[in-house]
Amino acid sequence: MRRRRRNVFNNKMSRTLTVLYLGILAVLFALCVIIAKINRDKGDDYTITVLNQQNNTSRKIPYKRGDIIDRNGYTLATSVKVYNLILDAKMMLEKKEYLEATVSALVKSFDLNETELRETINANKDSRYIVALKGIEYEKVKPFQELQKDTKNNPDIMGVWFETEYVRKYPYNELGSKVIGFTNSGNSADWGIEGYYCDELNGVDGREYGYVNSDNNMEKVIRNATNGYNITSTLDMEIQKIVEKKIKDYKKETKAKRIAVMIADPNTGEILSMADDMSYDLNNPRDLSDFFSKKELKKMSDEDQLNELNKLWRCYCINDSFEPGSTAKPFTVAAALEEGLVSTNDTFYCDGSENVGGWNIHCSGTHGTLTLEGTIVNSCNDALMQIGAKLGASTFSNYQTRFGFGVRTGIDLSGETPGLVYDEKDINSSTLATNAFGQNFTVNMMQIEAGFCSLVNGGNYYQPRVVREIVDEKGNVIKNFSKTLIKQTITQDTCDFERKALRETVLSGTGFRAEVPGYTVGGKTGTAEKSPRGSGEYVLSFIGAVPIEDPQVVCYVVVDTPEKDPDNSAYATIFYNKIMSEVLPYLNIPKTETKEEADRAKANKKSDDENYESNIIEGENSGIVDNEGNYGGATGADNTDEQDNAQNDAADNPDANGEADAAGEPADNQGEVANVE
Repeated sequence: MRRRRRNVFNNKMSRTLTVLYLGILAVLFALCVIIAKINRDKGDDYTITVLNQQNNTSRKIPYKRGDIIDRNGYTLATSVKVYNLILDAKMMLEKKEYLEATVSALVKSFDLNETELRETINANKDSRYIVALKGIEYEKVKPFQELQKDTKNNPDIMGVWFETEYVRKYPYNELGSKVIGFTNSGNSADWGIEGYYCDELNGVDGREYGYVNSDNNMEKVIRNATNGYNITSTLDMEIQKIVEKKIKDYKKETKAKRIAVMIADPNTGEILSMADDMSYDLNNPRDLSDFFSKKELKKMSDEDQLNELNKLWRCYCINDSFEPGSTAKPFTVAAALEEGLVSTNDTFYCDGSENVGGWNIHCSGTHGTLTLEGTIVNSCNDALMQIGAKLGASTFSNYQTRFGFGVRTGIDLSGETPGLVYDEKDINSSTLATNAFGQNFTVNMMQIEAGFCSLVNGGNYYQPRVVREIVDEKGNVIKNFSKTLIKQTITQDTCDFERKALRETVLSGTGFRAEVPGYTVGGKTGTAEKSPRGSGEYVLSFIGAVPIEDPQVVCYVVVDTPEKDPDNSAYATIFYNKIMSEVLPYLNIPKTETKEEADRAKANKKSDDENYESNIIEGENSGIVDNEGNYGGATGADNTDEQDNAQNDAADNPDANGEADAAGEPADNQGEVANVE
């Protein structure tokens, strides 16, 4: 009986010990796993913590910010390694031989002032870190390093080392400045690609830790830097060169207040070129000497200079807005076609004005009976008002949104203004009438460009972009921005009509000076009077696609208030011609103009220019409103108070979409009706 009890006890004890033993093993195993995991994930951190508690040295290893290149591989922005000369005064002063040999070598290699160098060393006797020079190129560092290495002949050069860092360089200086942008201290950035993709371009600094171990040997732990990603932009710098040179030349010729150009691929949304007349040197972005005299700069406060710099750094193409004028007319016609409210066979009668809500809103003249195509070719306000009335406020407002007006395009650049459009509930009959032909709402250039691309490419609204690809330093693709279809704006049938009408506008209408021999240009002019009305200032524009039957490139030009004849839309068409005469051959765009078209274009150019300008170009600047049936003419601004009343509902609600205009110049007097083509 006792033996049986003893056996039972022994068995229980054995099982208990086994379980306990296995439990201890499990705990030990778990601890090993945890320790291994910590060592894998946090080992470097713990090592560094230990090193920091010992006699150690620490040196930052700077990362290299990524490069920006154009679509053809040309470098637009890069980071160049430079060296800072660091002195260890305490070591130099240990022996007189050290001081003399080192000072002599430094003066010889870096052209330093010996007296000042000695004063600096003696004033910081206990310092082991004195920055003597910054930003030295390797060509100057190399000879000194060779002296240091030659310990046989130069055993006493002591207490000198070099710290590396990177500085940003822009090989093209001012070219593409409004798209590329620049960096501030600490590799921060606000403008252009540099600003929008700042996080992707930046990397992470590394660090080298060193300490003296128990055997008096230096141990090192190195955490390598992680360099930033490289970015391939959509820009073509050859086109950018053409555009920026033409802008400079035309600015001198016309003395216009502002000039801007945008060129895009309508089949991808990629921006090939974007520029305005206020380019600046990216290597010296805070230099205002090209725009102000020394005397003027001296009078400016720091705040005034900063304000001027912010104006300089802005990109007119996306940060500023204006009334589009008649470049909006093809959009209104397209909306009516899409809704089945008009057909290509419809006709419209222009008697010179429309009475809308008790106000007479004028056209450029009396066009008589026009086809739907003719309303665009002749830029007829009267017909467009009739079409706008068919659309109605709700449908018109919906199509403004569909074409991208009043909302940001989402282009990958900071500070885009959404422009100002009316909410549906704020559109009355006179507002609808003037909006229908491009008046009393504002857009930025990118909105017109992106929307127009969809009008001529079959209705595909692609996301506009200035960046194609992000890659790491080994060339591995991190992100590819392939073309992104955002929405369908119109059908192919409507697109076919638009192409035909836009081509005819260049052959026989207001855009004839934009014609480039051999090419089939299709486009639309725009002329909009700026606020305040009667100021005599106009935004002139032209947007055109080539070849219009299968568009490969779209160019949009804006000329703001040339010095002479500021309401003459020929400034824009002539400028377009100057640019595209060089861009089209460079892009190898096929010449598809027929002999019949060429003959018509030649005949048009031989016609009486004065008569043409009088009847067509100057006459486009219309839209004057009065309440007595008086025709205001091309310059009519005598009835400004009455114009204010014509749309007082708009004046009460200038920010119709509830968003601030980043451009700083919204349609200040929305109640006025401008002189518009």
